[in-house]
Amino acid sequence: MSKLLPAREQASIFQERTTRSREEDMSTWTKPVVVGYEASPESQFALQWAVQVAQRRGVPLVVVHASGAEPSTAELARPGVLKMYHARAQQIADEGAQRARDLGAVEVTAVGLPGGAAAALVEQSANASLLVLGHRTRGVLTQAIMGSVALAVVTHAACPVAVVRSAPAPLPSIEHPIVVGIDSSEHSMRALDEAAFLAADTRSLLRIVTAWERPVQDAWSAYQNVREAQRKKSQDQPRREEDDTWSAYQRVREEIGGEREVVTYETLVAEISQQAASTVAEAAARVQARYPDLKIETVIREGSAAQSIVNAAAGASLIVVGARGRSAMQALLLGSVSRKVMNQAECAVYVIR
Repeated sequence: MSKLLPAREQASIFQERTTRSREEDMSTWTKPVVVGYEASPESQFALQWAVQVAQRRGVPLVVVHASGAEPSTAELARPGVLKMYHARAQQIADEGAQRARDLGAVEVTAVGLPGGAAAALVEQSANASLLVLGHRTRGVLTQAIMGSVALAVVTHAACPVAVVRSAPAPLPSIEHPIVVGIDSSEHSMRALDEAAFLAADTRSLLRIVTAWERPVQDAWSAYQNVREAQRKKSQDQPRREEDDTWSAYQRVREEIGGEREVVTYETLVAEISQQAASTVAEAAARVQARYPDLKIETVIREGSAAQSIVNAAAGASLIVVGARGRSAMQALLLGSVSRKVMNQAECAVYVIR
């Protein structure tokens, strides 16, 4: 999860951010659901899930397949090659569209494109309410490194992206809740707002999850020992930058309260735990103020954020997580929690920026 913030800064994030109106949410939902399609099992699962969502929302479904041939390749310059790639892509998209109709979709459009899959899907996302992808996570390597297409799409799409890697779970309900992982960050609040809207619209249960981790005790002890030695040496010398071994823990302490006194390890752990409790309580209050009839559960767990979210999603229909944005550096940062959740979750993962 993101770094700890002072309570007053947390409150400002919850209270001052302007949330979308329900009318804005509903206007977005009039746009079609777009699904990337190929022959893989994960793509078939994604198509099934996309059909269910489009049916429930009452919007068209667009089935997209891209050939994967980049326009800059020399092969495409040969006469008739580009047309051949386009025809093959359209054929596969048509097959996917027919599968969607067989699954019950009413209004379906097939779009075949000759270029790269990531670029094609990002382009289609500009006019979509949701983009749905199948995500392959077979083997150690693919579980550790998110596929380049999925990463590029999640990072650059103009709409929310749902990543599906197994047979679709039942649609949201009281028995199959929507789970959202939060901290006190801005992108986390966007995920919370979207999850609350989805839960209210489907009359399902919303489960809000946050996690916290205790610092390594040996490193914390080293921090206190070095700090005390510095005090004894001189209180008049200009303050130097702290040793990397323990400077992270000083920053945590400063972010919690801005105080410089020596605190015990137990006190720090209690404060981190309390801040997690405050974060989830503020989140629940934020949602309840907008959706007073929505059923909400809160979960606070010690441990890895990604694992805590996945564990709390047992039996869930959907997990909603926040991503950080569109820059190259933010694309790398996606992996800290969201990527792990996408690789491990049994249900669909809905990524919001």
